[in-house]
Amino acid sequence: MKYAKVKKITREFKEGNKDLFALVIDNPCKKSDFPEKVNKNYFCIGNKLDDEQVEIQDGKLIIGMLHKAKYCEPSDLRKIYANKITGRFCPYRNRTPIDELKSGMGDVFIKLAR
Repeated sequence: MKYAKVKKITREFKEGNKDLFALVIDNPCKKSDFPEKVNKNYFCIGNKLDDEQVEIQDGKLIIGMLHKAKYCEPSDLRKIYANKITGRFCPYRNRTPIDELKSGMGDVFIKLAR
């Protein structure tokens, strides 16, 4: 949540064009500290994203799609904050310095996306 942005995009399907919401991050190929656990050659050609391998929108890497997306109402946010997992751990996780993260693929993503 902290590093990805939501972007409205249009994609072409057999039935015609559809508007979708994509999760995007800035181009990670330019990073001097690109995460070692990620195969940079899959994502990148030099400092550019490889559009033969990954989906790109306006120079940003698409990392996910949101289905049936909607804006959160205050009641939705209250449910998230009250959840046993997200309510307790999201603020803690979002404040953890990058060099102290030790949680697997989530940490790799953060290092790729920040």
